[in-house]
Order: sequence, then C-alpha cells, then structure tokens
Amino acid sequence: MVRKITFLILVILLGTHFAAAGQIEYPQVIHTQYEAVDQKAGGHFVLWSEREKIFYGLDQKLFPGARFVDITQVTPSVGSITLTYVEVRTVSSSTSDYLYLAGNVRFRVSGMALKSSNFPTGGGMTPNGQ
Repeated sequence: MVRKITFLILVILLGTHFAAAGQIEYPQVIHTQYEAVDQKAGGHFVLWSEREKIFYGLDQKLFPGARFVDITQVTPSVGSITLTYVEVRTVSSSTSDYLYLAGNVRFRVSGMALKSSNFPTGGGMTPNGQ
C-alpha cells in the first residue's frame, strides 16, 4: 500500500513538473483567409466591432457577396488592444475593401470555405488539407 502511494505521489510530481506552461511570445499574429464556395454569388461575411455591424452578401444589391476575406489580427504586447486588418473582395468589384479596427472584433462567415490559417492543427480552425 505504501509503495502504491509513493508511486502515485512520484507520478503526480513528475507530471506537474513537465506540464508547466510556456511563456507566450509577442507580438501574436493570427491570419485566416476564407474564399466563397460559389465565386459568382459570393459568401456572407458579417463583422461586429463595438456597436457597429458591417455586412457583405446580405442583399446582392445593397451588400454584394464576398469573393474572399483575408483577416489578420495582431496583439502587439501583453494587455494591449488587438488590431484587426480585414481585406474583403466582393463579387461585383475588382478592388478590395480594407477595414482597420481596434479592440474586440467578432465575425461570422457563411457560404465560404477556410483556405488558410496559422492556428495549430486539430482545433477546427485550420483547413483539412494542412
């Protein structure tokens, strides 16, 4: 019985020693790119920043669909505000729209496929081929 307890304590001590978290390095840069599944119709992209909503693809006349969306989020240092840079190309334009935002930014994408991401694999945030 004493041997089992000693072994259990040894396993716990060794397990916690190797499980220590590493230091997070800054700046943190997250880059994701989405492309419309149907390039002619485009996809839907909604971005929320504070109290503002920006729509792409909601109504084809007012808000044309997005052909692709390229998002880069940068956190320069510990406790700093996240800077977000968004490039959106619509199906009705040959030039991109650029959005530069600071603070909390959320977005929803539909009708688009994730093409690239620098997230670690296995978290559902990277394409299956990578």
